[in-house]
Amino acid sequence: PLRLRRSLMRCLNLFGMPGLLQNKEAAMTFSEMLETVEKNLELAAGEHKLLISDVIRMVCDYCNLSENCIPDILEPVIRKKVKGILNYEEANGTGYHPEVASIKEGDGSITWVQTDGNTKESIYGLSSSDKAALRRHRRLRGYD
Repeated sequence: PLRLRRSLMRCLNLFGMPGLLQNKEAAMTFSEMLETVEKNLELAAGEHKLLISDVIRMVCDYCNLSENCIPDILEPVIRKKVKGILNYEEANGTGYHPEVASIKEGDGSITWVQTDGNTKESIYGLSSSDKAALRRHRRLRGYD
């Protein structure tokens, strides 16, 4: 309890304004963000908990944020990333299935389509557009 209270106080003072967050942003804990994303995507409780948890942790890791102090303005970014993964898996099944650009029969070579939107890293990880959206929320390491 005392450690959590100190963590929340550091979160509130992280932006240089005692007791207030930058731009009057509110902060959520990891579990609150998980519940909010589940509710907004209208998923059954616990249905995709592991996927949502992974995306929240990925965002916290990229932004150097504590899991006890996630700005609520990041919820749309997390929600859209989870929705994108769910849509991809619904259309293509689980796992990564690259698109074929061309097949040459003589040599037996296959060329795969590699664009920014269809690589494994951009689907299951943070793409360059995701990182651009998160860039303004990044914190310096060691200043928590």
